[in-house]
Amino acid sequence: MLPQTMWLKKSVEDQLHNLKAKTGVTPNIAARIAFFRSVEKGFMFDKESDYKLSGSLKLDKHTWLGKTQKVTELLLKQRYPEYSDKELQTAWAAHVEDGVSALRNQSELRTLINAL
Repeated sequence: MLPQTMWLKKSVEDQLHNLKAKTGVTPNIAARIAFFRSVEKGFMFDKESDYKLSGSLKLDKHTWLGKTQKVTELLLKQRYPEYSDKELQTAWAAHVEDGVSALRNQSELRTLINAL
């Protein structure tokens, strides 16, 4: 299971905050959308990569994941059965980074909805 406190890369946090400023979608909701978009497109995280979590927006996993917590954890455990809890958290952050790339340039809520 994922750790109780989770965070992202600083650059991903900045993208989520910019998306909030343009669309009003909060970073935790945008992170959920980004995670599932990344899973849908087949992104796979390699724990051997040098992926550093450098953000300062540390939230508990209930805030990050909300009602998607169980599904998110099951998807991560299914994709990465040999990963530790800490590695799963890093994989989640990498998925959010991968998925936010398709969302970050949306300039308003309507275009964001159309992009989904």
